[in-house]
Amino acid sequence: MAVYKDKKRNTYYYSVYVDLPNGEKKRFMKRGFKSKKEAKDAEIDFLYNFDVEDEENLSFGKIADMYLDWYKKRRKESSYMKIESVVRIHLKPRFEHKKIKDISKRDVIRFHDHLLDNLGVASAKKVHTVLSATLNYAIRLEYLKVNVAREVGNIEMKEPKRLDFWTIDEFKQFIQEADELLFRTLFMVLFYGGLRKGEALALTWKDIDFDNNTIDINKTVYHNRVTSPKNESSNRKIKMPQHTMKLLGELKLQNKNKIDYVVFGEYYNHVSHTTIDRRFEEYIKQSKVKRIRIHDLRHSHASYLINLGNDIQIISKRLGHANTSTTYDIYSHLYPNAEDEAIEKMENDFKPASVVNISDYK
Repeated sequence: MAVYKDKKRNTYYYSVYVDLPNGEKKRFMKRGFKSKKEAKDAEIDFLYNFDVEDEENLSFGKIADMYLDWYKKRRKESSYMKIESVVRIHLKPRFEHKKIKDISKRDVIRFHDHLLDNLGVASAKKVHTVLSATLNYAIRLEYLKVNVAREVGNIEMKEPKRLDFWTIDEFKQFIQEADELLFRTLFMVLFYGGLRKGEALALTWKDIDFDNNTIDINKTVYHNRVTSPKNESSNRKIKMPQHTMKLLGELKLQNKNKIDYVVFGEYYNHVSHTTIDRRFEEYIKQSKVKRIRIHDLRHSHASYLINLGNDIQIISKRLGHANTSTTYDIYSHLYPNAEDEAIEKMENDFKPASVVNISDYK
């Protein structure tokens, strides 16, 4: 404990080190006192009211802010924005002012119930994952010893698989109504390429190889910003059918675009999401096909390839999945029953041999 004079300001300040439970020392200092006695009295008052436990048992809100700051410096901006929104919308309203060490297993289980009342299973599980990651960060900084979210475990429910998609006939019915070249080409690329909408909007003419009929997918649009793809496997080159490449060629000639201009838009600005969504809805209404999301064109691409009998490795590569297990997990129910086919082949092993009369050949 000590009181010092600030010669520059002609005032006094106190400076004190406090022993924390983790063995470290932390310095606390306050300036601006008019007299030495005033600074001394303030120091005594600070030490009397100081709660060492409060310094080590931070609120969840403070830990979450620290975690977000750490995450932002080490991850893609698009990934950070997703995590930040989960913390802001779901975690802080529930835990912001609760001390990190006071969060119990009971709190986590009740939070699960709250999430399931308001979100789908998949979304609720993602929120739990971010909660657990935040508590893991607190452990790393020695503010916690146990991650109660991990001990409770994630929500033990599976969301029923529900994939909406169009058959090739439904897509043909839809695309006939797309009377504007830009949107007709965009929806053809999405259906026949399996691209995510953000990947298509990030395409520039440099990514279109008319000589080899390929599209180079190496970036995406997220919240109107061009960023790297979802993951490393999302970087890919895919072959496209001639009819779709022909439409891309017509679009390029129509706009006389430079190599670094975006494909679906003007100059460096892609067409807006709202405009795409509005046109998509208009064409659905006009064609009278069932309503699906734009992202479901990606599922339609996968379904189309499966029905053509393509190998799962080809489908996985075109979709930019990290491995075939991801592809199969999503689309396994679309595959014909391989076990039934195997049994049918086994049945042929011991079929009675037909009797051949040699005289028939004489």
